[in-house]
Amino acid sequence: MSRPLRLLVTDLDGTLLGDRDALAHLCDLFSRDDAPALAFATGRQRESAVTLLEQWNVSCGDFLIAGVGSEIYERNASGWNALPWPPDNERWDAERVRAALAGLPLEPQPVSSPVKVSYVATPESAAHAVDRLASLAIDANVVHSHGDLLDVLPSGVDKGSAVSWLTRHLEIDSSAVITCGDTENDLAMLALSCASIIVSNARREVRAAAASMERVYIAGRPHAGGILEGLRRYGWLTPDGWSRIEPRRYDRDTNSRYLS
Repeated sequence: MSRPLRLLVTDLDGTLLGDRDALAHLCDLFSRDDAPALAFATGRQRESAVTLLEQWNVSCGDFLIAGVGSEIYERNASGWNALPWPPDNERWDAERVRAALAGLPLEPQPVSSPVKVSYVATPESAAHAVDRLASLAIDANVVHSHGDLLDVLPSGVDKGSAVSWLTRHLEIDSSAVITCGDTENDLAMLALSCASIIVSNARREVRAAAASMERVYIAGRPHAGGILEGLRRYGWLTPDGWSRIEPRRYDRDTNSRYLS
């Protein structure tokens, strides 16, 4: 694909998916030549995410951030190919994490990943997991979402850091990125310096967190309909389709990635 000027990143379950008519309209817009790049960001592993996209007839999309930000893939003619993320972390040891959390009221999830350890857990059990890891000086990022899902990842790895890496990889300024979500594991990317969209069916905790965010739009519609609403609110979509933006020069030597 040619270098995109804008990037939309959206969670799958509950955010992009849920309204087939709105989803079909959004996918049609992203099939156009002038569409932004599209990335999916999900807690699911790659195989599960790809199967879900097929079930919902989603054929658009350029990138997949899977495993709560622990994997990034790019779509090409041969399928979804892994990009070099996350960075090597010599301090991360998944087996040590599992051993540390053994004995706590946590139910291991049937997923396998060298970069993520996952459980079914109540909020109370999740809090105990955080305390246990801290007491053993295990540096990890603990993400509890959906009320009962717990993911333990290397420190600094989540959907937010994955989106930040992808924007740098694509040489896109954060002002040309929008993130969309509905649950707690989306907060790391919704709170980035870019604009964000929270769909109307978002969890209560996410809507409450929006009060401390900048450039956040809480849509009045759920799922893909809410994404469409937010894209119009931010001026990316007009009655005629995608709005036009002027190309800007990328400067590797500045913190601001684009210069006028």
